[in-house]
Amino acid sequence: MQVKTVATEMHIPVAIFDKELMTATSFKLQTFELCTVCGARFGIGYHGACADGERSADELEDLPKKLTEILAKDHRQERAHKHFIELDI
Repeated sequence: MQVKTVATEMHIPVAIFDKELMTATSFKLQTFELCTVCGARFGIGYHGACADGERSADELEDLPKKLTEILAKDHRQERAHKHFIELDI
């Protein structure tokens, strides 16, 4: 059962803090996005085998918007950004 959970999580788009990207294995980078408040840079993409699949233009366009909302919420709640953020749409 745990293997199924890991496999499912591998298909979720993620954002990884720029400085952590070098340690991310099997990660296909799609784009970068900056925090509009502090300027922190995040790579947005997918892990593993799911990185090779086709993504719709709408999905790829929505990911930076989703990340921007999450990062803005971090600042409103005065908390540090996570270094790994799931962007499940």
